[in-house]
Amino acid sequence: MLKYPISTLLYLAKINIKDKIQDALKLHNNIDIRLTVTVKDKDGKIIKVHKQKSHSFLMNFLAMIGSLMINQYNTYNNYYYFLAITGSWWSYDPNYTTVRNTLNILDGANDSTYGIVVGTGTATPTPQDYRLGNQIGNGTGSGQLVYGAHSVSPAYGSTSLNNGTTTPTTGVLTPSGNTTSIQISRTFQNQSGASITVSETGIIVEASLTNGDTEYVLIIHDLLSSPITIPNNGVMAITYTISVTT
Repeated sequence: MLKYPISTLLYLAKINIKDKIQDALKLHNNIDIRLTVTVKDKDGKIIKVHKQKSHSFLMNFLAMIGSLMINQYNTYNNYYYFLAITGSWWSYDPNYTTVRNTLNILDGANDSTYGIVVGTGTATPTPQDYRLGNQIGNGTGSGQLVYGAHSVSPAYGSTSLNNGTTTPTTGVLTPSGNTTSIQISRTFQNQSGASITVSETGIIVEASLTNGDTEYVLIIHDLLSSPITIPNNGVMAITYTISVTT
């Protein structure tokens, strides 16, 4: 003999499953990356807007963040190693006075070395990817795009605070509800004389390493759900929105 009616038991089971699904979604979305691609023609008219969820923070990203957490001054052997775009393994070391850049993405205009990058590769990203399948270079030649400078929102601060009492006016991330976000954007202009189709995107960071040298490390690699074509004299703008939800 059941203590409760079948309808009550089914209702309780439904609520329990719903709660578990919501908990799982909350955990999954704690760190969220969204990719927005906008294409304009030569007259500045928007001809394509594409949005998708980015699934592809790579092993390199976690290795770099983890290294910053465990390394200490005068401790020379606390590392997680990451793969540079050359295919070589490297690590951080904060003991070197020449170490400055850790996850720098602010590459300038007319350079495709790091920051947001695009390519024509079609392979599905894997955790140990260290470069795009076929990155498009900067330039106006066949198959090339003119890389723009980066913009970041909200505005970042440019003056360090070392007294602990000054209230900053820029460089503060303000949550919206329980979610805090930053946006990183870059433009790509097609002056090649023909249409160019982009099928992959990513973010490469500039990193100072144990010997004071600089290497470049891929931390995000995304395959577009459908390739996007930039007409000649058109412009593609890519924005990565990275959010954390408490």
